[in-house]
Amino acid sequence: MSRSPSLPVPLRYSTGWASRLAYGLLLGVLSAAAVLLTAGADPTTRADALRLWALLGAGVFAVAPPNMLFPDPNVTTLQRLNWPPMRLLRYQGRRLLPLVVLLAVPAVLLAYADPGGPLRRLGLKTMALGQGLLLLGAVALDSFVHFATLGARSQAWHEGQAGQWYARAVEEQGQGIDLPRGLVPALFATTRCFVVAVAAVVATAAAAQAGIGLLAWGPGLLLLAWGGLRLTRRRAAYDRDFYQTTAFYAEVLGGGTIATADREPVPYDALYWVPRRWRPAVWASVRQLDRRLPLGRLVAVAHLGLWLFAIRGVAPAVITAYLLAVFVGQVAAGAVLGTRPSAPPAFQRSMQSWPDWVGTRTFVNLRWFGPHVGSLALVVLFGDTYGWAWVGTWAAVHLGLSAVGAVAVTLATEGRARATA
Repeated sequence: MSRSPSLPVPLRYSTGWASRLAYGLLLGVLSAAAVLLTAGADPTTRADALRLWALLGAGVFAVAPPNMLFPDPNVTTLQRLNWPPMRLLRYQGRRLLPLVVLLAVPAVLLAYADPGGPLRRLGLKTMALGQGLLLLGAVALDSFVHFATLGARSQAWHEGQAGQWYARAVEEQGQGIDLPRGLVPALFATTRCFVVAVAAVVATAAAAQAGIGLLAWGPGLLLLAWGGLRLTRRRAAYDRDFYQTTAFYAEVLGGGTIATADREPVPYDALYWVPRRWRPAVWASVRQLDRRLPLGRLVAVAHLGLWLFAIRGVAPAVITAYLLAVFVGQVAAGAVLGTRPSAPPAFQRSMQSWPDWVGTRTFVNLRWFGPHVGSLALVVLFGDTYGWAWVGTWAAVHLGLSAVGAVAVTLATEGRARATA
């Protein structure tokens, strides 16, 4: 079969202006935090900050790629175009590029944002930035290759052709996590990618602290070369990997047999804290959001990071920037509910008025309010740096962000439909 010519094709790379706005706000918050945290810092401190940033990037790349790349929204169009493997590979890389930019821009600012002496010790700053970007790029490539080629292994687990040992551990001994079998390789992949990335960051830090400058480049280069070699071996047949993986995730997350049989939705009674007027719409929205972008694991990882920072006595400015990024990111995830597949304007307007959708989405954004406040309370109880006023301030911040995010998404969907009706 002949391949289609390289003609301009309208493909969806984002979910609309609401998502782009949320992305821009998050990038702005992270960039501002990078500038504030390294003001007046020496190159050694900046190098340490960049390695910590690479460690955070390791956590992001261990979780985000499958949620960003699969199931692919353009798969039907791509099947008709019959793109060659290398073009599909470039297309997938382009979809992951915003996440790379989100982590790379603050890294540049961590290295160079020095109003008191922008050209002072420029060589050391550039070397620290180079090592940090090398680690981020290597971690991104390693995670991309691992997750993008996971389809065949996940399907084998789902069909019982692999992973029998895990099935026996769950069914006979009650061990393991009771997930659909096909999702277990993705869970293992998350742990594996994070452990490999952490090992590379720690090895880089150890070499730098030992004063062996050249060896500090080694872990990032080795991980980058390993990922590049694996991708080179798979690139000729990447179309098979792409379609297998996106088909499997479409079945799991898009309402296939696994989704309907094994994935339990949020119980309606669990939303007792939502006013009765909005409770049905909140329940439907939470269930829809969970199928598109499960946030529970991300929220848990974020608060593990918070506790780690608190235990290590990180500066309050770092904690502030970190919490702001976590809260903005969690609320920005609600933009998924403003996409056209999730919120057809005519249907939405027939179900509720747009002010009711603002209320509904505000409570969707507040779903993690209790865990957030509880985590902050633990920091207060087991430390003496922060007080209860600090918890109350962040609770108010979360309430405000939830309402602002709900208004933004609603105006971009139901509000626009009302204006053009």
